[in-house]
Amino acid sequence: MKHLFFLLSAFILLSCGGTKEDENGSTEEKAENPAQKPSLPYIGLHDVDYIMKDGERVPDTIYHTVPPYVLLAHDSSEFSNLNVEGKIHVANFFFTSCPAICPAMIEQMKRLQAATEDIEELTFLSHTIDPIRDTIPRLQNYIAERNLDTHNWFFLYGDKETVYTLGEDGYMINAMEDEYAEGGFLHSEHFVLVDRSGHIRGLYTGTDPVEVDQLEKDIRFLLKEEYGN
Repeated sequence: MKHLFFLLSAFILLSCGGTKEDENGSTEEKAENPAQKPSLPYIGLHDVDYIMKDGERVPDTIYHTVPPYVLLAHDSSEFSNLNVEGKIHVANFFFTSCPAICPAMIEQMKRLQAATEDIEELTFLSHTIDPIRDTIPRLQNYIAERNLDTHNWFFLYGDKETVYTLGEDGYMINAMEDEYAEGGFLHSEHFVLVDRSGHIRGLYTGTDPVEVDQLEKDIRFLLKEEYGN
């Protein structure tokens, strides 16, 4: 029998101008044993099931994971969750005509990419939330105009329903059309840190250099945690 636990989380709603904010259910798993090694939180709803271990019935936590998806990358190749399976990745949502926070987010992601160039498995994913205007050629032009390095940074394209659902139900951040928002879209300014198992381990304000610096530290911490060091 499963029991659904709801713990504190941040489900952030921000317009392109970064002026709207709200909260909804995600979770943060904390160590109960003071002697336990520190760890990054697990964000999202989770279930607890029970398994038999050493002859005893013990709880087994099932954490939220980013669900399967299939999109197109900026080079027109198919890109799915399998491309980041077993890898740490950082995701965000944007659109090329964004008049406010997106340029700052892209510059901070570019800076983070440069600072982590020694981490071979690390992958960056930027999802457009404006598929009508952000065609593959337009994404390619956007990349070229900003001299972005796409060896491990993919700009992803998909239909509205797929991308909006992936943002809200998968990465636990907001992505939608909103006629009242600046630029016509409402989306989070957060970068999402995802571990090798598809669990969300952190949300960071992508326009804030201090928080992006912390993201770099947490990526390196997560590498040590997952290698068991």
